[in-house]
Amino acid sequence: MSSHALLRVGEEVDLYYTDPKNCEKQSIPVEVNTRFTQAFSNLGQGVSVYTIPPGNGIRHVLIVIGYSAAALAGNTGGSALPRGWGYQAIKQVSFRVGGSSQYFLSGDQLLARNLRLCRTQSQRDSILQLGGAECKATADFAVDQYAYIPVSVFASPSADGISLPLAGDLLSQQIQITAEIAPTSDFWVTNPTPGATVAVIPSAFTKGYFQVEQLVMEDRGMSLANRVDLNTHSYNMPLPDFDQQEVAIPLSATAAQQPVVLTGFRAGEVKKLQIWLTKDADALNPGRWYKPKYVQALYAGTIYANYDDGAAAMWNLLDGTSRSASEQSALAAAVAPGPMVSAPVLSEWTELPFAQPTGNDYDGEVRVHGKQITNGIVNLTVQTPDASAYTLHIVYVYNCTLSFSKGSADLIF
Repeated sequence: MSSHALLRVGEEVDLYYTDPKNCEKQSIPVEVNTRFTQAFSNLGQGVSVYTIPPGNGIRHVLIVIGYSAAALAGNTGGSALPRGWGYQAIKQVSFRVGGSSQYFLSGDQLLARNLRLCRTQSQRDSILQLGGAECKATADFAVDQYAYIPVSVFASPSADGISLPLAGDLLSQQIQITAEIAPTSDFWVTNPTPGATVAVIPSAFTKGYFQVEQLVMEDRGMSLANRVDLNTHSYNMPLPDFDQQEVAIPLSATAAQQPVVLTGFRAGEVKKLQIWLTKDADALNPGRWYKPKYVQALYAGTIYANYDDGAAAMWNLLDGTSRSASEQSALAAAVAPGPMVSAPVLSEWTELPFAQPTGNDYDGEVRVHGKQITNGIVNLTVQTPDASAYTLHIVYVYNCTLSFSKGSADLIF
């Protein structure tokens, strides 16, 4: 026996033949369907509500919004849609599971969450691209344009980890998702030099609907509700994490470091802060994000994240699986009057961790503890990329467990 066999701890696993230690099999067979859809009640500005009846496991909820070519035909370059316009078209979404409280996320915050939960760079780029393709030329407005937006509050937007569904079979009350559409001025960009081109912006989407992926048990008798008394017991399902509603703080137009005080933390374990900057003067690219040149997070006199000279990009890569960025496209006015032009850029954000960086594997759930912000205040010092005026966007990310009992559910932090 080698010295390494004696010194290295661990359980022996057969890496040549299959055996019960290196193979797993599904104990509750399910069938997957995406047949349950519900049309938006408001295709223009307003709120639409999606109610999912209890009974089946819920994996993903998808919002689809878009325009037909006929609706876009009147726009020959007088305006444009930036890449990822679907997220800017969503003013906010909310969700409620059974009798739980209702929780809200902005459209930009939902994009930030979807991008953060992706494992690879190509997944992040695809999430943004499928959230609405850039439209600026006549050819872009000659075809149907749709945006596909995962509401990833119950599961990651990719099949990482063990992929547990939300156990709708344990509920006696419905799951509710709402989506509020923003005014068209929030996501359509006006061309500064249209020339003879015409801008006819549709007042409403041609089509909008919710769709859900359900896991249906082949044998309902295998439901946990038939084996355990959930009036006296509870089933606890870990969520990927929970994002508290986004906070936006205007920053001064200076290249110097600026102090920012963060308040409003709920009781619970804070895993990290996710932050990004938007440039106030760039009306053509409201969806382009910037990372701070310098950022420091301080709590109770102790410095946690401390990133200078743009090094946050490397630290986030070292602590994750891909860069905290996605491929964006920056719109600009043409030199001569005509349709807008664009150039490839990065849209970046920064994550400031409190918890040990780790992730789920493909076989199980890995939980790490976060930081209890007991006095409710975290101090940031931020330096913007240049002396322009920026807005700082912050999301507090928590550990979260969805607890089912008595036909209802609640989020535990």
